[in-house]
Amino acid sequence: MQKKSYKVLSLVFLVASMMAITACNDSNDQQSTAVSPTPTDTRDQRFLTVKTNDVIQVTIADLIPTQGAIGYDQIYYKLGRWQGDLQRPTWQADPVNQLVYLNKTIGKKFSDYCEAIGAKGRDDFTSLQDLQKANLKQLETFNCQEQPGTETADLKTVVVGYDGRLYLTDGHHTMTEFRELPDGGGQLKVWVRVVGNYSDSKTADDFWAKMLANGQAWLRDGKNQPISYQQLPKNLGLKSATNPDGMQNNPYRSLVYFTRDIGYSKFANATDYTEFLWEDWFNKQIANNLVHPLSFYHTDASVYGAADVLATTEIKSDLTVSGSATGYQAAVADYSLLMGSTKPTDIIYGTSTAADLGALQLVKNAAKGSVTATSISNLADLTRDEIKKDKTPRTGGSIWYAVNYKLCGKPATGTCWGW
Repeated sequence: MQKKSYKVLSLVFLVASMMAITACNDSNDQQSTAVSPTPTDTRDQRFLTVKTNDVIQVTIADLIPTQGAIGYDQIYYKLGRWQGDLQRPTWQADPVNQLVYLNKTIGKKFSDYCEAIGAKGRDDFTSLQDLQKANLKQLETFNCQEQPGTETADLKTVVVGYDGRLYLTDGHHTMTEFRELPDGGGQLKVWVRVVGNYSDSKTADDFWAKMLANGQAWLRDGKNQPISYQQLPKNLGLKSATNPDGMQNNPYRSLVYFTRDIGYSKFANATDYTEFLWEDWFNKQIANNLVHPLSFYHTDASVYGAADVLATTEIKSDLTVSGSATGYQAAVADYSLLMGSTKPTDIIYGTSTAADLGALQLVKNAAKGSVTATSISNLADLTRDEIKKDKTPRTGGSIWYAVNYKLCGKPATGTCWGW
């Protein structure tokens, strides 16, 4: 009886041992064949395969800033000009001149859009009805001279980032201007040219280091103070309650824009952030007491009144300045003369010389038609209104549009625009 019990126990033990061994083997097999899950690629997949010089259609909302600030007055200039008053009474009784006025204002919006998307430009509207029907979101309502993306040299530029998203390296002002329009906005279609695909960057730090090394980012805020890439605005557009992640204002950036073709000329293939390089130089001249800071001048009509801000300043043939010493035009005159007094080899920023950045050489008693004479004439145009002496329409001055838009909003009858 004892032997039989012993045999049964032995058999039970043997079976249990075999089951344990099998279980262990199963466990080892499971461990050896387990496969780690493939990491999820969180990058934006839409642009990962694009190549340098590719032209792609995107929306303004797809574009991420690579600079901290823009010049609001430059934006206001375009918003004031592009939104002409369809009901303006000045030429209501003269349909021909009414259409001329509207082509110079609203029509210019469509021409500038065509150019910005590489479609060259467009012809003037031939009827008020066609102009009223036109809408930026509907290309068929206005005829660009070419297909979008054709003129690649005119396109704004982007790089593909470490996260697969598009980082704008040129065109922050242009894209913001269109973003701020009623028929524009973040979903407006635009065409851009790719100048680099850095989606192989392992980290954000690696990506931004490459951007800085290639001169494709400007990490300064609206006061020209250094910032980190984490402090850049999250999207284009004016910063406001409805766009808290928009771009800061840098008044000096607007000032540089207004000195264009007076103190400097921007090359077609200009260095990215050219205007910011000049602005940085401006700050050095202020520190050396060679020019008043912008705060010295009266540039805000809500504080000083439009008449004071738009007061006339003139550069004479001997390069002396007459007229208002404090108006907006005076600021442009003083800074333009400073730019125009540089030598071609003077260093403006880094290794960039005055010649590299387009400084115009202004000379005394220059002949009619010379660079200097043209600069003096361009300064005079900055604050002019839209009516010629013979009462026909003309294009107003960029500062005139900017100051009035900031003070009065969109041009409209019965507002402080004056009609």
